[in-house]
Amino acid sequence: MTISFADLGVSPSLVRTLDQMGIAEPFAIQTQAVPPGLAGRDIQGKAPTGSGKTLAFGLPVLARVGRAAPGRPHALILAPTRELAEQISGALTRLAKTAERRIFAVYGGVSYGLQKKALRSGVDVLVATPGR
Repeated sequence: MTISFADLGVSPSLVRTLDQMGIAEPFAIQTQAVPPGLAGRDIQGKAPTGSGKTLAFGLPVLARVGRAAPGRPHALILAPTRELAEQISGALTRLAKTAERRIFAVYGGVSYGLQKKALRSGVDVLVATPGR
């Protein structure tokens, strides 16, 4: 028997978007992490590169995070490098739009201008490196 994202408790709209993205069945890390994440519990996982960790924590974040006021993000995802911050933001952008949430990445090595503007206009989920 195959488990689906719907079986894990993911909303129908996010399931449709995942399906459109060619993601039909959850990986092991997602099967283990999504249900407790959706229930608001802390999750911790370790899995190899390419095993679906971003969706394992990203789907619960997008499902649970509320709309943020300008300058006051409601969720923070910390990444150790700017490349990983950008990768996480990119992987979750389409899903964030489906969930009617705004996601943005901030990190060093680029001008503050665009990042400040995004924060001022409102970001629900902020992906950032510790230095920024």
